[in-house]
Amino acid sequence: MNIGFIGLGNMGYGMALNLLERCQDSGDTLIVLDIKPNVVDELVARGAENGLSIAKMCPRCDVLFTSLPSSKEVNLLAFGDDGILVNLKEGATWFETSTNELSEWQKVQNEAPEHLTLVDAPVSGGAEGALAGTLATFLGIDEDVLVKFESLLGAFAVRIVRMGPSGAGYVTKLAQLHLNYLVAQGIGETLMLGAKANLDLSVLHSVLMSSCARSYVVESYIPKVLDGSYDASFALGLAEKDMRLITELGQHLEVRMPLGDKVYSTYQEATKVYGATAPHLSIVRLMEEQHDQILRS
Repeated sequence: MNIGFIGLGNMGYGMALNLLERCQDSGDTLIVLDIKPNVVDELVARGAENGLSIAKMCPRCDVLFTSLPSSKEVNLLAFGDDGILVNLKEGATWFETSTNELSEWQKVQNEAPEHLTLVDAPVSGGAEGALAGTLATFLGIDEDVLVKFESLLGAFAVRIVRMGPSGAGYVTKLAQLHLNYLVAQGIGETLMLGAKANLDLSVLHSVLMSSCARSYVVESYIPKVLDGSYDASFALGLAEKDMRLITELGQHLEVRMPLGDKVYSTYQEATKVYGATAPHLSIVRLMEEQHDQILRS
């Protein structure tokens, strides 16, 4: 079986490495493509093949994975005479693992030939999880297709969840991110209340961790506020992009999201002040400056 992988960025690189290891055990072939030749060369040196171009690569692929920054790149690669939809091998399955808009994916689905199977399969777990092969993937997929490919997905994911029909994976990923960003802003407000009342913020953190407020965000993000790093592992501009996708999903599904709209505006403001490459918890830094109160343990 020939497996294609397009997009070897922070997430795609680790996923592709784990797929390559599986291919070397199973006798399958991994074919890779990226705009950065040095990353492609590195994987080729490890045993993958260079896809060269979509038009040359896709006719060979029984399965294709893409990991791309946004729907703009997905659509750019999907459409046209040199695109994925025209060139992907008849009967192939395409797993699209990016964080994408439901409305844009539906456009791709509508143009796809009937012989192709398209699966929205966004992943969660960060670049470290991609390298470790411990991601979660949320799938808009038919049960019989999942059964066929579950072991392949297990090369990079330990949690493989069928969420429903096409589009369900994207909605699940954005719903998860929605709560993440709401709580991320909430910890800033919570810590500010504590700081203004002269509480020991480290002790407050420990109390939150043993209360109904306990969550991954509380556990992982508060220490990165209290040490002043604001979590450089994820960029503020990417968080703003995610919040845009979340609010657009609400509009598409006709769901009123006053909390989401408010949080999105905060991320937009923080990005204007600190720049897109600043750490994502700079939204809390914005609050610190507005209140003239630094949050440190």
